[in-house]
Amino acid sequence: MARRKRQVLDDESDSDASQASEDVDDSEHERKRRRSAVPSFVSSSATTAAPAPSSKVPTALPPQEQAHFRKIGGTLGAQMLAKMGWQAGTGLGASGEGIVTPIESKLRPKNIGIAFKGFKERTRTPAQEEADADAEANVQVKEAKEKRSEAWKKPRKVKTKVEYKTYEEIVAAAGPEIAPLPEVAVASWTPSTDPTRIPEVRHNLRLIAEACKTNLDGLAREAKALQDRKRFIAQEGARLEKKIADEAELISRLQQVSLVVDEVQSKSKELSSAYEADLDDLSPLFSKLLVNYPMEFDQYRLDEIVVAAIVPLVRRIVARWNPLEDPSGLVSTFRTWKRALKVNAVEASQVQSPMTPFESLLWNVWLPKVRSCINNEWNPEDPTPALKLYGAWATFIPAFVRDNFLDQLILPKISKAVADWNPKRSAVSLQTLIFPWLPHLGLRVEDVLDNARRKLQSSLRKWVPADGVPQDLGVWRDVFEKSDWDAMLLKHVVPKLGSLLREEFRINPRNQDMTPLAQVLPWSALIRASVFSQLIETEFFPKWLDVLHMWLVQPRVSFEEVAQWYSFWKGTFPEDVQNMPGVARGFTRGLQLVNTAIELGPDAPTKLARPDWRTELATVAAATTAPKIPVAQKKVPARMQEITFRSIVEEYAADHNLLFVPAGKAHEKSRMPLFRVSNASGKGGILVYVQDDAVWAPDQGDDYRAITLEEMVLRVNR
Repeated sequence: MARRKRQVLDDESDSDASQASEDVDDSEHERKRRRSAVPSFVSSSATTAAPAPSSKVPTALPPQEQAHFRKIGGTLGAQMLAKMGWQAGTGLGASGEGIVTPIESKLRPKNIGIAFKGFKERTRTPAQEEADADAEANVQVKEAKEKRSEAWKKPRKVKTKVEYKTYEEIVAAAGPEIAPLPEVAVASWTPSTDPTRIPEVRHNLRLIAEACKTNLDGLAREAKALQDRKRFIAQEGARLEKKIADEAELISRLQQVSLVVDEVQSKSKELSSAYEADLDDLSPLFSKLLVNYPMEFDQYRLDEIVVAAIVPLVRRIVARWNPLEDPSGLVSTFRTWKRALKVNAVEASQVQSPMTPFESLLWNVWLPKVRSCINNEWNPEDPTPALKLYGAWATFIPAFVRDNFLDQLILPKISKAVADWNPKRSAVSLQTLIFPWLPHLGLRVEDVLDNARRKLQSSLRKWVPADGVPQDLGVWRDVFEKSDWDAMLLKHVVPKLGSLLREEFRINPRNQDMTPLAQVLPWSALIRASVFSQLIETEFFPKWLDVLHMWLVQPRVSFEEVAQWYSFWKGTFPEDVQNMPGVARGFTRGLQLVNTAIELGPDAPTKLARPDWRTELATVAAATTAPKIPVAQKKVPARMQEITFRSIVEEYAADHNLLFVPAGKAHEKSRMPLFRVSNASGKGGILVYVQDDAVWAPDQGDDYRAITLEEMVLRVNR
């Protein structure tokens, strides 16, 4: 029986192998037939010119190949082959033994080099294709044999169908005598002699019950999960229904918004075509958008619709608008539309973002008109129109437009006006050009103020006492630093006032000329009190005391007239000048001189000493400059500017009412710049230079030696 079975299996194996070989032979024959059936380039019409020999049998061509060769049948190469007896579907050569398929080439992709990444342009030859086909056939035969041999080793797999039943179905099939599952599970397994109780069966039943209980617990958990899933799906369904309702409501609101937008566009076109257009006609529609659809207005940026609607009208209005004559034009309308235009919305949040539509409107329509008027019509000598324009629009224009207005339009005009200002030819004062803009320009005005300070110093340099105090000079005191202000007056004003009192002022009780003194006294409010007091001390009181002494030594002097003369001169000075220490000291010295003359009586002409006021002043100055106990100086913060010894000398000289100005030349040996230190009158003084944290002054001849600051003050006041 076994031999018969093996024989049957061998017969089946041989039949399968023979069938496989026949299939391989059929496949090889079919491939050769297809290779020989490749069409040529000549159409059927061209073959009629030269009949082919009987040995060449053309192969039937597919429709697409026939269409292809009909398309190229009129070419020169196809005509030449047809004349030599070649037909489509036959090989080349006299007997057709040549190739049937022409050598093809593949087009290399664009920007790809030769043999890039192994790319081959030449196709495979028929011999290579035949070899590949043979190799493929051998592989198939080998796989068939291996498959037959593996059939004896591997058993045939049979899929088992599993049928599942519920607990209720099992109980119904078993009958009512089966105990409930929980009772079987909890029953104890104890040996018994009762033949009806089989321990092994009860044990197996208990195991089955436990397994079923586990499965039932899993089913219960799955049922609970399904219930949770069902509840979640119900909640999700409610949420989606609510979302659908919200979306439907939103669509309805957007449709209503679209209707209002269409009304705005229609109204805008109507106003654009009207001769006299009024922007207020659009206010009801804009209010409707803001009041009824506030969320959609912000979410969908409907301010673009608002700006797009008013742009044509604003262009027409701005074309006829003169910003200098009507600075508040369009302001009232834009104020009512402030929310619709989202004015300064970006500045409130301090976020860098592109221009809003309203800002773009200001930049492209409003600013060019303002620029044209400011550059061509505005005169900085009359700042009122430009100030009104800026004040009216400052709350509407954004920061970058405001900066452009000030930096590119206002500042260049003011700077040019300050540069061209001349105290004699200009119709307005220098402060008229600058001061009105100080609250608005901020730090931008520093460059203009520097130029104005130079202009003011230049005007004081050319000033003469006969011109009087320049108009509104006092308002510049807050613009200058206190030290710079005092230094400017000490350099350009005080020397001229001292020269005026010294050379032109005379004390003549019979015919007194008060003009020089009247030109000096108004400067008391501008010059530092100590400097002005020293000026009066050094230039007025020496002359006044000499005349008083000459009067008192007269044989028949009238003290009543002297008292009246004294009161007259004291009343000539304002009260704030009288309270200055130097001025009070001078009048006190004159009163002492009168009292001494009264005490001497008839001996006054011979015993009343002539006062040497300058010597007395030098004595007082020496007493005030006596060495003092050094006081611990306050520590200067590291961030403050470095203090040089020269600045210390300048400050010390200023504290003692001395001028410390460059002399315009250098010391011959040390080549250090020389400075002239003199009193407030600018007369006399000494030349010094600063080197190695010391003041060097002339000693004898051309030799210089280091001196202390106290000695420098004594030598100047000597």
